[in-house]
Amino acid sequence: MRKDRKHEINVTTGRIQRYHEGGNATTYAFRGYKANKYFTSDRFIKLDENFNRPDGKPLQGYGLEIETECNGIINETVLADVYEKIIFDLFPADLFKMQHDISLGGCTNAECITQVMTKEFIRNNYAAFKAMYNVYFPAFQISCTSGNCGMHVNLSNALFGTTEEKQAEAIRKLLYLVNRHYDLFVQLTARDPNRTDYCRRMPQFATIAGAKAADLHNMPSSHGNCFNGSHFPEGRVELRIVGGQKDFGCFRNTMESVFHVVSAVRRLSWKDLDDITKVFAGCNQYVFDRLKSKCYNAGVITVEQLDAIHATMKEEHYL
Repeated sequence: MRKDRKHEINVTTGRIQRYHEGGNATTYAFRGYKANKYFTSDRFIKLDENFNRPDGKPLQGYGLEIETECNGIINETVLADVYEKIIFDLFPADLFKMQHDISLGGCTNAECITQVMTKEFIRNNYAAFKAMYNVYFPAFQISCTSGNCGMHVNLSNALFGTTEEKQAEAIRKLLYLVNRHYDLFVQLTARDPNRTDYCRRMPQFATIAGAKAADLHNMPSSHGNCFNGSHFPEGRVELRIVGGQKDFGCFRNTMESVFHVVSAVRRLSWKDLDDITKVFAGCNQYVFDRLKSKCYNAGVITVEQLDAIHATMKEEHYL
C-alpha cells in the first residue's frame, strides 16, 4: 500500500471521464492527468502540460490503453472506487487514469490509460501487472477479452530514432510490417481474429511503395484501423491491432513482442521486413513462445521459420 495514498478521497462517477459521449477531447489518451509524469526505470520525471520534459530531451516510452469490461460490479462509481483505491494502488501514484468507453460491453466498463512509461519501468513493474491481471481482475470479474476489448499501445516517436527523418523512416517500416504480415500480427499481439472491427488491415500500406509514401504529418485518425499515425506531429503513434490480454502471461509476452518489433524496424532494411526469420532474429523466449504457440497454431509461421528464429533466441528472465 502506498504511503502517500489519500484514502479520504471520494471517487465519484466524474472519475470516469466520458470522452466517447461528448466529453472534453483533452481528456483523451495521454491528456487529462492531474500531473503529467514520465515513468522511467526507477523514478519519474515531471512533464509540462504538453508532455514535454523540462530538460528538452525526448520521451522514449510506451503508453497503454487497457480496455476492460466488468459484470461483477454494476455501479460505475463502485467500479471507479475499486480501480482507484485497490487496483491502481499497486502501482506508483498517478500512473493510471480511467475513462468510460461506450464502445465496450459489460454491465460497467472502463478504459485504463497509463502515462508514458519506459520499457525498463514496465519490466520493473511486471509484478504489479501480474497481480492486476491474475488476482484483482478475476476477483472483481473484470475482463479484457470479451466483446471488443483491446489494449492499444502508444509509442513515442523517439523510440524510433534520434532525428525526425530516422523516426519517420522506422515508423513507416512499422506501418508496412504490421500490414504486410497482418495475420501474423493479429496472433502476435493476442487479438481475436474474429473481432478485428476496430483494427482492420490497411491495404494501401501493405506494399513498400505504399508505406514509403505515407504522409505521417497528415494521416487520418480512425478507430477502425490497425495503426493510427495521426498523432505523429504530437510525438507518438498508436498500435491499435493489440488485443485484450487475458492474463499476465499474455500481457508480458505481448509487451515483449512489441518491444522487439520496435527495435527491429530501427535496424532492418525494407527488404528484410519481408523475411519473418530476420524480423524476429534475436528475440527472447517470451516472443518465441508467442510465435510457437499462437502464430504457428494459426498457420501464419512455419516450422522452418521457427527453427531459424530459435537458433538466434536470447534468454531473458522476467516474471
